[in-house]
Amino acid sequence: MTSQDVLHMRLNNMEIQAERIIDPSLKARPVAIISSHNSNGSIISLSSEAKEEGLHRGMKVSLVRKMSHSTQLLPYNHSLYDRINWYIYRVVSSYTPVVEPHRLNEFFLDMGGMDSIYGNIKNAGLDIIKRIRDEISIYGTIGISKNKLVSQIITAVIPDEIHKIDSGYESQFLEPLNPKLLPVVRIKSIQCILKFLLIKQISHIQIMAQQSEEFDILFGIYAKVLSKEAQGYDTSQVKSYRSRNHILEQKILPEDTNDQMILDGIVKDLSERVSFKLRKRKQIADRVQLKIHYSDGYNICYNGKFADIDDMSVFMTCKKLFKNANQRRNRIRSILIDVSEFRPYADQKNLFFTKEGHSMKVSRAIDKIRAKYGFDSIQTANVLRVLNHQQCSFI
Repeated sequence: MTSQDVLHMRLNNMEIQAERIIDPSLKARPVAIISSHNSNGSIISLSSEAKEEGLHRGMKVSLVRKMSHSTQLLPYNHSLYDRINWYIYRVVSSYTPVVEPHRLNEFFLDMGGMDSIYGNIKNAGLDIIKRIRDEISIYGTIGISKNKLVSQIITAVIPDEIHKIDSGYESQFLEPLNPKLLPVVRIKSIQCILKFLLIKQISHIQIMAQQSEEFDILFGIYAKVLSKEAQGYDTSQVKSYRSRNHILEQKILPEDTNDQMILDGIVKDLSERVSFKLRKRKQIADRVQLKIHYSDGYNICYNGKFADIDDMSVFMTCKKLFKNANQRRNRIRSILIDVSEFRPYADQKNLFFTKEGHSMKVSRAIDKIRAKYGFDSIQTANVLRVLNHQQCSFI
C-alpha cells in the first residue's frame, strides 16, 4: 500500500541562524532582526537570548533600546535569506519532485510512494536535516503525518529533530494543544467566541463538535471547517513551486507606518512590478490577492481580478483592493500582492485613440527601458519619493 506521508520542515529562526553563520561572534549573544533602525521600526525575528531579555516579535526599536542595551540589532537582509532559502529548496527537491515552499523558512514535501525508495520516511527526513546542517550549518525540525495541517503543527509544538504522527492518531495528538494552532482560529470572530467560552484546548472543540446543531449556531459558516481541523482532517495538496505558478511581490516596510502617501507609493511600485511581469508573460490573471500585515501581527486580504495589464489598470485594481482591505488605524508592516490563475492575454488593436490604448503604449515603452537597464531604472515621481524616503529612514 502506498504511503501518504507529508513532511513539514521548519527552519527555526532561520534569519538569526544565517546572521550567526556570517558573523560567528553573534553566537550565544542576544540578537534581533529589525525592520529598520528607526525608532518606529520593529522586531521581525529574535534569538532565544533576546527573549530572555524580555523582548518579543513586533516590539518597537525605541522600546528595545530602553529594555536591553546588550541586544545586537540587525537590519533585515533580504538577499542573504533568499539565497539560503533557494539553496535549501534545491536540496529538498532532490528527495521528492513535489516541494511547496511556505513562507521563508518552511517547506512541505509530498513523500507519497517514496517509502519504496527510502524504506523508512523518517530516515529520509533525518538525511535531509543532516545534509543541510553539514553543508550550510542551518538547523531545522521535521514533522511527518498524512497531511499538511498536522505535519505543520508538529514542528510548531515539538522540539525534537524529527517526529511522526501515525495515521489515525491525529485527533489524539491535537487534544491537549492550544486552539490557536488551527488555521481557522486566526479569524477574529472565531477567536472571540473561543475566548468567551474559555476554550483552551482543542479537545474542548472536539467535544463541542459532537453537538452539531449547537456547534453550527455558535460558529456559523466556519463550524464545518473548525470541526475538521480539530480532528486533524486536511485534504489540501502539497503544490510544487512550479505548479503553483504565482507572481508574488511583497514589500516589508523599513518603518511601520500608516502614512497614506507612503502606502500609495508602495502599492503603485508593487503593482507596476506585477504588470511588468504579466506583459512579459503575455498573460492576464483572473485572481489577485492583496494582503496587509499590521505591526500588531494581524493580517487581512482582499481578492479581485485584472481587467487589463497596462500599468494604470493594474494599479487601479490593486489600489481598490488595498482601500477595501485597510480598514484599521494600526501601522502597516508589509504589503503582499499574489497573482494567479493566468490565461493568455489578447491585445485587441483599436483603430481609434482610447485612454486604455494610450496607457498600454506608455507601459510598453517603459518596459523597453526596464528590460534594458533594470526595473528600477525608471520610476514615477511618487514612487521614487517613497523609495528615497525609505532609504533615508533605513540609513
